[in-house]
Amino acid sequence: MAQREAKTLDGVFSKLEGRLKVRYLGIGFLWAWIYGSYETFAVYPERAGVGINADPSWVVSASAVVIALFAAGALLGRRTGNPPRWVVVAAGAATALGTALSALAPACPPLGTSLIWASGICTGIGSGTLYVLWGQALAQLDMESTELAIPAASTIIIASVLVLPYLPAPLGTIATVSLPLISCLMLWLTYRDVARTGNAGPAALERPAQGGIARPAAASATFARMGALLFIAYAVLGFSGAVQPDTDAPFFAFGIDWPTLIGSCCGIGLLACFIVYTVRPRFDALFRPIAVAICAACALLPWADLWAVFLAETLTTIADTMLTISAVLFVAQAAKRGAMNAALGTGIAQGSLQLGVLVGNVAGGMGAEAIAAAPTGLFTVALGLAVFFSLAWLLYPADRTIATAGMAGRRLAMQVGTGADGAATDAGAIGADPHPVSDSTTDERCRMLAESRGLSGREAEILGYLARGRSQPYIRDELVLSKNTVATHVKHIYQKLDVHSRQELLDLFE
Repeated sequence: MAQREAKTLDGVFSKLEGRLKVRYLGIGFLWAWIYGSYETFAVYPERAGVGINADPSWVVSASAVVIALFAAGALLGRRTGNPPRWVVVAAGAATALGTALSALAPACPPLGTSLIWASGICTGIGSGTLYVLWGQALAQLDMESTELAIPAASTIIIASVLVLPYLPAPLGTIATVSLPLISCLMLWLTYRDVARTGNAGPAALERPAQGGIARPAAASATFARMGALLFIAYAVLGFSGAVQPDTDAPFFAFGIDWPTLIGSCCGIGLLACFIVYTVRPRFDALFRPIAVAICAACALLPWADLWAVFLAETLTTIADTMLTISAVLFVAQAAKRGAMNAALGTGIAQGSLQLGVLVGNVAGGMGAEAIAAAPTGLFTVALGLAVFFSLAWLLYPADRTIATAGMAGRRLAMQVGTGADGAATDAGAIGADPHPVSDSTTDERCRMLAESRGLSGREAEILGYLARGRSQPYIRDELVLSKNTVATHVKHIYQKLDVHSRQELLDLFE
């Protein structure tokens, strides 16, 4: 028994290593750079406060990154292949150079203004382009690797929380400057992996929908709504953070950035559970718990008590972590299914997100004094933000456009069994049955078998394809999974159903 468990554990780790390579976590170093640059003393040890509003170069950088994200998304989205490697190097170098210049600005008063502008432009353009490039690269991995890599990359933020705030000035600056360079190197290696696997680049992701159903136009509207919702969410978070008093109190009271540490861990854990236990993750379903966290953080705004600030900052970090990861993940998933260009989708999602951060923080900073002077200023703001954010949910009623269109096309193909030209849609399908089992009967039988035999959500989904005689290559193409992943799921299905061939499996549905 012990040997069997050890063998199983070794197999799990070997599969994990095959799908999750360290280089795929490079986007996490970009997130760590954002944390180290604007939320710690690593680069600016002399400034008062750890909030992003405490640094004058932030507004320049935040404005530049919004422009860079939309522009890079549009430009790279028009390419039919992966970008030249010099673009990757230039993006990482510009981000690192801008960080170094911003650290030099306080030491050179005569050049302070010029350095602030130069650093803001370099960091904004560099980080925005790097972000879009990462979104494009991650979308070209197989879906299992993507779903593992994006949440796992966020754990790098946890490590940065434990290290960056406590480094002395020179080391803190050097460490923060090195983060975009590390991310750049890992991005280079990821693109190299993509090229070795024979992926033709972004154009290969834009395949037509099954069943003749056009998805890209509908998906564009869906992503526009997602971008609007991200803008509103981050505008609310940014405004509340700018007007909330003593936002740095937990850090100075406990000597460690516990809200960011706890919030990041909880956000990663919640999102991992959502990915693992949901067959087809949708943004609107994920956003429901995020919306609760944002509204709760707004409700705590009027209280200046240490623990109220601590809880509000923790809830804000949970929402920020989940939104940041999910925005990248859902763009990658849509790109894999041909519903959205990866570069363009990343530019829209992240550009809207950063625009919300900019607008919220600037507006909150401008009105902070007036709000603090009013007797009920914070209560009014808290109520207004909560109501405004709740109404904004109407912009995103139900994110079924991408998933439903794809499912409709697949179901049509399964029921009809032929394409528009009359040819079979799946070369691996079993011979045509003049009296096929109805689709609803098959679905019900799949559900009963999944419940009685303990199939996972993904195994139950694949069982539905197998029950209709679909081949493994067809399943891999439809679900955008790797060959080994589908083979492993099929093996587990056979074991749990105690069958040894496809015909035996089909006999269970007769």
